[in-house]
Amino acid sequence: MEETGQVFRRASRWATATRVHRHSWLRRFLTFLLHLAYRLVLRLEVVGLENIPAAGPVILAINHISFLDPVLVVSVLRRKVLPMAKAEVFRDVVLGPLVSAFDAFPVRRGEIDRRAVQTALEVLRLGGVLLIAPEGTRSPTGALLPGKEGAVYLAWRTGAPIVPVGVDGTDRFKFNIRRLRRTPVRVVFGRPFRVEIPEDRSREALREATDELMTQIAALLPPHRRGVYADLSRAAAPYYLRPLEPSGSWRAPEAVLGKVPRASVDPH
Repeated sequence: MEETGQVFRRASRWATATRVHRHSWLRRFLTFLLHLAYRLVLRLEVVGLENIPAAGPVILAINHISFLDPVLVVSVLRRKVLPMAKAEVFRDVVLGPLVSAFDAFPVRRGEIDRRAVQTALEVLRLGGVLLIAPEGTRSPTGALLPGKEGAVYLAWRTGAPIVPVGVDGTDRFKFNIRRLRRTPVRVVFGRPFRVEIPEDRSREALREATDELMTQIAALLPPHRRGVYADLSRAAAPYYLRPLEPSGSWRAPEAVLGKVPRASVDPH
């Protein structure tokens, strides 16, 4: 418990403009090594990088089927990406130093973690790129699980665009590497959206908007990955997700830059 407390005390001093935007020498070196490793062990295809806004805050919402998913997304973008990671990872002998080197910050799963929400809001206020897995955990089957409302909540409260990201193939990595085979992996960045929800029905709308976001992620995946979002009817014309105009500029809503609202939800 004391160790976990130390992790979260560090998180309270975590978000600064330098941390959000500057690539450390260690992060650059690890990214270089990762790209070398990809050539050896993966057949990597990345689609849709042009959909990532060049500046301003962005939320990347990914499906989660392997420990490799966030590593891939963080390392293929030119912009610095800051992942939200489960607190337990920081105590792992191997993964802990790695996620720390990539400036991840901890979140306690299964509860409303106000400190993690506040850190995420600060990252977006400073114009950073936030990575979050709306499912809240790794899918044991590789197919999409029901999404949690945290990603949509952050996009709604900050006005930051949200980009759905579909990752396929990473769950075969451990199987293939033992057989000295390269693993085909595909990462697709979808078009960015803004979340628009009326204040008077925020609770119900957050759930519906989350399902719309998950359906957008499902549309980037092959059919066997879509899970509970196999019906793509919401993907064609979402109600709460509005496509980001190419010339659109971000402006933080006045309410977001202060403390976390009481209506905050589980941020996973």
